[in-house]
Amino acid sequence: MKLKLELLPSKSLGDFILGMSISDALNIIKQNNVLIDSAQIIFNDNDPLSIDIVIRLVNDGIILLFEPKSQRLRVIEIFDIKKLTLSYRGVVFSKEMQVATFVDIYNKFGPSYPGDFNDSKSIYHLHYPGLSFSFKIPKEFNSLYQESTELPVELPDGTTPMVEKIFIYSGQQMKNPLTILPNQNEDIIICPNNGIYFTKRNCILTFYSSTQDVLSELGPPSKIYHKEDDNMKIHTSTEGSFVQDYFYNYFHLGIDILFDIKTNTVKKFIFHTNFPTHYEFNLYTKCSFKIYGPSTSTQLFNNIKNFINRKSNGNGGSGSSIGELQQQIEGVNQSNSSGGSAIVSKSPPNPSSMNMLEITNSSNFEFNLDQSLPFIHPDLKWDDVQKIYGKSGKPVVNNRGSSSNPFGSTYFYGYSGIIFEVMKNNYIASVCLFKDYKDQH
Repeated sequence: MKLKLELLPSKSLGDFILGMSISDALNIIKQNNVLIDSAQIIFNDNDPLSIDIVIRLVNDGIILLFEPKSQRLRVIEIFDIKKLTLSYRGVVFSKEMQVATFVDIYNKFGPSYPGDFNDSKSIYHLHYPGLSFSFKIPKEFNSLYQESTELPVELPDGTTPMVEKIFIYSGQQMKNPLTILPNQNEDIIICPNNGIYFTKRNCILTFYSSTQDVLSELGPPSKIYHKEDDNMKIHTSTEGSFVQDYFYNYFHLGIDILFDIKTNTVKKFIFHTNFPTHYEFNLYTKCSFKIYGPSTSTQLFNNIKNFINRKSNGNGGSGSSIGELQQQIEGVNQSNSSGGSAIVSKSPPNPSSMNMLEITNSSNFEFNLDQSLPFIHPDLKWDDVQKIYGKSGKPVVNNRGSSSNPFGSTYFYGYSGIIFEVMKNNYIASVCLFKDYKDQH
């Protein structure tokens, strides 16, 4: 059975919408497994950020191109139009036994500027905003379109070329599709041993946050999962009475939150990068986090927390409050530069005389962190992480076996209040945040 899809220039093909996450796209494919029976995922194992992540629907003639850092859909390509039934504004313009021609496209989508001709491939491209069509031109007619502005409406032999490929993208030009797409996840500022700050929601969660606090700020989780530690039961005093802690899984945010079963407060935060070279790929949307150096983590978090409290009390929106917070931050940086101690002894000192925050005085109330300060983000390699956090000791090796993890072992490196899971290609797979009670000042 052929897929029947509606085409919207600059927007979508059926349920595949430009700007959607790769996780959302794969979920659509799973939900339509009766119609879509084969999908290939293509990426660079050693450097997954060097090229687009590609989903190829082999039997449906569709290629989905995802920008590797944001993991958002930026180009939809139809490479075999005969395998689809396509409509525009509710009217079918191409199907298996009646593939659209140049005349059909011109009549359906209207006039356009002359396209461009690829002489080496004998391909003529006709462009509309957010939409391009490719037509195969017989080589004997190449000379007619090499330097001409004529449209190949009708070839000298009386035929009109058929559509060979279709491209849907955001922007005016197929060669330069927009990579900054809507629906980006918000940045999350991670402060080891303290908590996390959601920049768009303008809220914080700490290790004292209850399940109700989390539900109030983030909404209901995608799933509630009770931690299974059966192999640890041997260490419990009573067989069968072992009660597990439990997770709130927020797959759409790329976050897991572990709660203590006794206190029902946060025990750990786990953030996922969703690289295709990890065994948990596609369970989570990529989490956009920022982790700053340990020497400023506590003060940064306190300043954010204090300012949010002031704003909630009606005292945080004035220019004087913003200026006061800025002075506090500058004071922290000065104390750091004069010999303030770091949380992790091996960590390099934080740069001096730099502001950690730029406060936007607006109704949106957003923090803009100083980009000149070094921070850890999901696309940073492990060697660069160590430049910020210092050298780590030997890692704990996680080997699930080739059957469940074809990409090989991952390695866990620990610092005070934070653990990094690193893959063989030197990229971060996940970050675990916990409260290190041994390292409190």
